[in-house]
Amino acid sequence: MENYIQKIISLFTASEHSEEATRKVHRWLLKDAHADEKEAALRALWDETRGQADAETWTSLSEVYEKIGVSNNKMPKRRLFSLKQWRNMAAAAAVLVAVSTAGTYFLTKNAYQDTNMVECFTAAGNMQQLTLPDGTKVQTNSGTMLLYPEEFKGSTRTVYLIGEANFKVHKDPSKPFIVKSTAVDITALGTEFNVTAYPESNDIIATLIQGKIKVNCGETDSYILSPGQQVTYLKNSGKSLLSDANLADVTAWQKGGSIFRGKTLSEIFTALERRYNVTFQYNMNLLSNDKYNFSFRQNSDIHEIMNIMKEVVNGFDYSIKDNVCYIKFRK
Repeated sequence: MENYIQKIISLFTASEHSEEATRKVHRWLLKDAHADEKEAALRALWDETRGQADAETWTSLSEVYEKIGVSNNKMPKRRLFSLKQWRNMAAAAAVLVAVSTAGTYFLTKNAYQDTNMVECFTAAGNMQQLTLPDGTKVQTNSGTMLLYPEEFKGSTRTVYLIGEANFKVHKDPSKPFIVKSTAVDITALGTEFNVTAYPESNDIIATLIQGKIKVNCGETDSYILSPGQQVTYLKNSGKSLLSDANLADVTAWQKGGSIFRGKTLSEIFTALERRYNVTFQYNMNLLSNDKYNFSFRQNSDIHEIMNIMKEVVNGFDYSIKDNVCYIKFRK
């Protein structure tokens, strides 16, 4: 049975489907029958594909969703990239369909089995504003997927986040608002907070801007935050830390700024890939673990940022062609 289920899932992720077919498959995955076999097959698929998507792959996700028939009335309507710009388009599509299928399953398997889920993806180089069914306002950052039901039912309002978003929660004491992201849950009644939970980062960070939230990390740690505090959960160790936050740094992305504190070049390049829709190519073996602080003004272009970094870091040259930034380290 396990091989049969794995074959169904593999065929689904490798082919194009209508919106209705996609919904039926997702609901089939959530049914109790053969749950262990489904989870094992999806776990293998998730582990195999989640590390394969580079920045160029993620920037193509909105178009990939169109190819597989997943509708999203919040997505930008215009085409973001031409097919000529996509290298390894077929491989990118396979990776992203797999990540979407497995990711949706693991995030939502215990809730909303009978409710249609809306998948809202914000491509690299973009931000989005949307209003959830309860009136909550959300701003999503580049490379973010937000899953939420067409209608909030039951005793809570639960959404699922991969990436970064700011939530201004519509107050409803009878229905707590919950943001889930892998091992971290954030619960609020009416408040504003920021959540950063990119899959390639080891850190999941919840920052309270105003109001009050409860943050549950893993199965043991729980925090009640006051405004200006944040919880950082480390995925590799399962440990968490409560600290004071610099709210100007946390919210800079909403105004088009980019601020990095104590980040390595690799971490900075990854963030810039999402923010500016570029792919960095460099020799990983030549990167150091040195950490840097940078603060770039609102809506700085990528050339301005790279020129500043080149002066501060020293020891590398760069060139940008067709949305690819080539880094060459000097000996």
